[in-house]
Amino acid sequence: MVAAVGSGGANARNHRLVGDAPRLPVRAIPKWGTVTLTWPQNLAHALHARVTRTGAEAVVISTAGVEVEVILREWPMPTVRWRQRGIRTRMICPRCEASRDALHWLGSEWGCRGCFGLAYACRHRMRYCPSIARRARLRRKLARVSSRSLKARALRKMIARETRAMLAHLQQVNNALDKRSKRHARHGRVGPERTG
Repeated sequence: MVAAVGSGGANARNHRLVGDAPRLPVRAIPKWGTVTLTWPQNLAHALHARVTRTGAEAVVISTAGVEVEVILREWPMPTVRWRQRGIRTRMICPRCEASRDALHWLGSEWGCRGCFGLAYACRHRMRYCPSIARRARLRRKLARVSSRSLKARALRKMIARETRAMLAHLQQVNNALDKRSKRHARHGRVGPERTG
């Protein structure tokens, strides 16, 4: 379905999103032993995975009768002021062998976001005018602060700037639609409706 300009509807391409597939992050892997994880997609088809740590360098993920061995890589984080900041653990994707923080279950196999072409939802929501989302976020922030504070004054200025950007975008869209409707009228075609 193709949406009208500025309607906020879905765009022409359907993107597979990260939230559509069950996700296994590194922090869900136990330090030792076995853990059973469940992703309730819906009540009839809940996904169960059994994650078993086989040592310091690998885990075995059993899902729907399929077992996959995933290699783990660990390296120390950089030192800051002569103190160690911990050990970083990442999984090696069983499909492309890339180092990842999370694996996704899609099409009865585990893989990374790049293997399955998964995208984040925020990359495809209201991209025609980012000022709408920014203004909404700033208004939520403004509701949490005192109305007479300096922070509230700064937030009101930012909201006014985003409002001006939204209005400028709407004016640009209307001008483009006017130009298009005049061009269509010259050629005897029916043009799109003017918004706003």
